[in-house]
Amino acid sequence: MALVINENLFSDLILSDEAIPKGCLYSSLLDVLPLEALSAVSGEVWESWAFNGQTFEPSVYSGFAFNSYAVEGGVTYAAREEGIYALEGTTDGGDAIHSGVVLSPSMFGTLNRKRFRAGFFDVEGDAPLVRSEVGGLGSSIPIMRGRATFPRALVGNKWTFLVADFEGLGQVELFPVVLTR
Repeated sequence: MALVINENLFSDLILSDEAIPKGCLYSSLLDVLPLEALSAVSGEVWESWAFNGQTFEPSVYSGFAFNSYAVEGGVTYAAREEGIYALEGTTDGGDAIHSGVVLSPSMFGTLNRKRFRAGFFDVEGDAPLVRSEVGGLGSSIPIMRGRATFPRALVGNKWTFLVADFEGLGQVELFPVVLTR
C-alpha cells in the first residue's frame, strides 16, 4: 500500500498517525541510523535513501540535494530550499544518468563454492550490463537478448551482482553451479 496525496500547493494538508508495520520500521530506522549524518558531508548532500515496495526495500541515491519527494501524475518531484524540481530526462546538468541496482550479496543457500554459467534478465535498454563479483574479483558482461554468460574463472561462495545501464528491469534469474570439490 502506498501513500497517495491528492492535494495541491493551495490545499490544506492534514496528516494523521497510523499504526502500520512500515511506520514502526521507519521509527526504528530513525533510532538506529543517524539520517542527518548520512545526508550531509562538508555541507553537501551526498546520499538519499528511499524505502519502497511491500517489504520496504531500501534504495540509495547519490548526489541528491533534496529534502523531500513526491509522485504526481507519473512524474517524480523533489524539493529543496530553492524550489520544487521535476526529476525526469536522461541527464543531470548535462551529465548522463546511469541506472543501476546492486543485488544483495548471497551464498545461494549453501556454503559450498559455486560459479555461474549464465544469468537471465527481463531487461530493457540499449546496452545493459551485469557485473558479477566474488572474493574481491569481478567481471562485467553485456546482457544480450536477456542473457549474460559469465566466465568460468570466477569461483567463490558469496556473490554480488550489479545490473547497470538499463531503462527497465524486471525479473532476474541466476542459477549457481554448486561445486563439490
